[in-house]
Amino acid sequence: DSIETILEKQKYLRENIRTKKISLSWHDSQTSMLEAAFARGDRRLSNVIEHAWKSGCKFDSWSEYFKFDNWLAAFEKENLSPEFYANRKRDFDEVLPWDHIDTGVTKKFLIREAQRAYSSESTKNCRQACSSCGAASFTGGICNE
Repeated sequence: DSIETILEKQKYLRENIRTKKISLSWHDSQTSMLEAAFARGDRRLSNVIEHAWKSGCKFDSWSEYFKFDNWLAAFEKENLSPEFYANRKRDFDEVLPWDHIDTGVTKKFLIREAQRAYSSESTKNCRQACSSCGAASFTGGICNE
């Protein structure tokens, strides 16, 4: 989501949760956007991180030290956009930075799960029925219990 959308959703939740049984906590929207960019990023972001660090970005999880403008300047210096990483929908055939890591779970399964999520369909818990995710290729864990 964009920063504006995150803010709208946070406001909606704050205004509409009316029970003491639910407590609401959230990240700063700018922090959330950067987290999304880095979670979906590639090697090019290493230079962004270095530039941000050189411009004084450290202890950024502490709001009093967070310098969002420095982060944006670091992205700009590398001719990159945090929105490119954080906000765009990816095609299923796009090569992702982590595709070379073998976790056992297949990309085919992840695509199927994404399509199910888009259709608001649930997948049963692995203890109820195997989803054929591919994790059984490794020993240990639920697949072998």
